[in-house]
Amino acid sequence: MVRLDGETPPDIPHLWGQELRSLREATGAPIAFGGPVVDGRLCLAHFDGTRTRLLSGLAVSPGAGVGGRAWGERRVVGVDDYRIADDISHDYDFPVLTEGIRATVAAPVLVGTTVRGVIYSAVRESPGLGDRLKTATTVAARVLARKLAVEDEIERRVAAHVESVDRLHASALERLRKVHSGLHALRQSTVDGVVRERISDLLEELSGEAAGNAAGKAAGNAAENVPALRARELAVLSMVATGRTYASVAAELGIAPMTVKSYMRDILVRLDVHSRHEAVVAARRHGLLP
Repeated sequence: MVRLDGETPPDIPHLWGQELRSLREATGAPIAFGGPVVDGRLCLAHFDGTRTRLLSGLAVSPGAGVGGRAWGERRVVGVDDYRIADDISHDYDFPVLTEGIRATVAAPVLVGTTVRGVIYSAVRESPGLGDRLKTATTVAARVLARKLAVEDEIERRVAAHVESVDRLHASALERLRKVHSGLHALRQSTVDGVVRERISDLLEELSGEAAGNAAGKAAGNAAENVPALRARELAVLSMVATGRTYASVAAELGIAPMTVKSYMRDILVRLDVHSRHEAVVAARRHGLLP
């Protein structure tokens, strides 16, 4: 019996929690649980209605137990009485029976062609599942799969936007370096004292505000207290910085305008500012935005 205690599964905990609660409410089942597939194992990480912690962190192998079969066969699998079921392996008898589980059903969470996890429902009383519990568990798995697919798309769009901003930032820095180099050459070639002084002023301004700061931001940020913004928050803020509306930002990222507003509220708190304009200024001051 393998456990993955202490590891953080790469999934969305609140989405799992919502579906497990909804599944119990829809069926009256006393137990609902499940988790994502991580590194070739099904990690049981989310629970609603369990009495013990013996299932927590359990790593289920493909084909093993009820959930392992649902994962391996990519279909809903159930047993009316776990204790005497002869069509499943009994690798996990101790935690399952200690929890008091008699009948249980498991459905794979399929995102595209990939099984991202398995969701279970179970009863402790007399054996027998009934079609209602199987159907409800299957529906819950499908709903969760759709939500995870949406999260995947948001992550893809955010990553693409962050990559685009990084490319623009790198391009702008390269242009600044060329201007800086050109001004140096021009200062060396001119004999006009006034022009040389003006060029020196421009070089000092460039060095302080852009060229010098860009080269030293990585080291400087480690020393100063730079607020930590998540990738999604940076993506939202970088678009807001260009003057775009919440609706426009939401449309590009594929999320609701209210979600954009929620991100901005978090950003204002993290940056300790009170407006979008102040947030942009603060982010640029800390080197979070170009």
